[in-house]
Amino acid sequence: MTDKVATPGFEGLLALVNADSKKAAEKLCKGLVVTKDDFFHLILGAMAGGMSPYRYANHFSKFVPEDLHHKPHELRALAENGVGPLKDRAAITAVNKISETFRSRRLFCAHLLYHPDTPYWALFYFDQRDQDPSDNHWIGGAHIHFCSDVYTRESLDSIWQKVCGERPAPPKGSHLRYLDERKQRSP
Repeated sequence: MTDKVATPGFEGLLALVNADSKKAAEKLCKGLVVTKDDFFHLILGAMAGGMSPYRYANHFSKFVPEDLHHKPHELRALAENGVGPLKDRAAITAVNKISETFRSRRLFCAHLLYHPDTPYWALFYFDQRDQDPSDNHWIGGAHIHFCSDVYTRESLDSIWQKVCGERPAPPKGSHLRYLDERKQRSP
């Protein structure tokens, strides 16, 4: 087995991180397909310090709407119900909230490459819905989001505060097509 050399997708990611204008970044985003392996290698390299002079930071969060949090009596009713048809309204509510949580929650992930002594930075972010090939907000299918210093005049400190907030609010950027090769293979 031979070692895999850097793919155009990986090289494209490196070019994107170093794009010197919004126009150049947007052009790269339009033509780039990011594979799961390419993105993994970029993040792994950044975590290991291999993206010098850039440094790496990340943020992961889970948000579940307040109305889907279970009340103690609902969980108790579900536990007391046992196996079989649900008998109590509170147990039914508990099950309905569990089902709705899978649809409404947001599992957010952000990966930041930044140069500590300059204003240069690059941010990749997504949530679990963005990874769905057909049921997400972008007509292009599964994707990740990209933004960098060339997209905004806002300071990185301000942006990172918003990304790491209780309800992440990353800056607007570009969509990058995302391909998980393992999901494309037939069984």
